[in-house]
Amino acid sequence: MNPHDMRLETFGIVVATGAFALASMPARRRRRVRDDAMTAMQAVILRVEEDGGTRTVRAPVPITIGRAQTATLAISDAQVSRLHARIDLTDGTLTLRDLDSRNGTLVNARPIDVPVTLRDGDEIDIGTTRITFMGFGPWK
Repeated sequence: MNPHDMRLETFGIVVATGAFALASMPARRRRRVRDDAMTAMQAVILRVEEDGGTRTVRAPVPITIGRAQTATLAISDAQVSRLHARIDLTDGTLTLRDLDSRNGTLVNARPIDVPVTLRDGDEIDIGTTRITFMGFGPWK
């Protein structure tokens, strides 16, 4: 093999290796725009009505709702999935989405299958628990 052919073969190996490395890198995801100033100063306020009574929860977004102890809003209800639903802030709008839960999520008595924009007073039914979205308030 002459030196010219060896250089071409080496160059081909380098190009193939680079192409393989580039193709195996994870795709860069577009970052969601978060309104960090809003979330730093305010929290989402939720009124939670359960069998044991009513409580008010203030939490920054994202808020996970479910039976798991790691959920931001933990609900002890056998009809609630471990991670049942999630509240996100995207481009200044709060949305609720069901996380493929077993029994579904209702907003104002309607089942949801796509993210829904939350408005003050919206009632979220998850299992036997009713959560009322009260809006934003001071983080305390």
